[in-house]
Amino acid sequence: MGWILVTGAAKRLGAEICRKLAQQKRAVVIHYKTSHEEALQTAETCRRLGGQAEVIQGDFSSTESLQEFISNYQQRFLDTEGLVNNVGNYLIKSALDTSLQEWNALFLTNLTVPFLITRELMPSIKKHQGAIINIGTAGTLSFSSNSYSSIYHLTKTSLWMLTKNLAKELAPDLVRVNMVSPGQLDNSIDPLHYSKLPMKRYGFPSEVAEVVSFLMKKENSYITGQNIEVTGGLHV
Repeated sequence: MGWILVTGAAKRLGAEICRKLAQQKRAVVIHYKTSHEEALQTAETCRRLGGQAEVIQGDFSSTESLQEFISNYQQRFLDTEGLVNNVGNYLIKSALDTSLQEWNALFLTNLTVPFLITRELMPSIKKHQGAIINIGTAGTLSFSSNSYSSIYHLTKTSLWMLTKNLAKELAPDLVRVNMVSPGQLDNSIDPLHYSKLPMKRYGFPSEVAEVVSFLMKKENSYITGQNIEVTGGLHV
């Protein structure tokens, strides 16, 4: 059994995903950028839950630093069977108010990073007939307009199309590629009031992580090219 890399995993949803995978006795690599202590704490919790866990630092703010991370990762972890592309940036702005610098930063973190890490780790993931899970956002499947966080939603829609394309390309290799899209969680950065939600409550990161861990299991290896929304009926 190989390692599962979870990006942006020191805190919040990424950390919860690692804990859920550890409960399955999986081996997780916890990526962080600056939250070193939180990453170590998450790793210790994962070990107590019965999984293997290691941490790795990585800066995804440029393609050069990303390539440096990938090289460092491959030197330390020779055997990777799974990848959860969780790291991402969020921006509240309309399209025309978004600067070119903000545009480039969002596409780099939310689309280019998952693509390049997936591509570079693919030989090992193919060997294991493993799984890739991209973290999306609620409403991606509706393809509706959005002027509140316009470019952020554009990057996530692009990530969904990449997910589908990779799922088809890698199906003959028995590698699964799926997306899991959270809705309004109790730790969301910019939540709607819960009274506006169909279930009148926020979701929990553990509910999203449960779906990720489900898709990572070999027993569920006939599911690919899907986007599972964990939204409590939002956008239905």
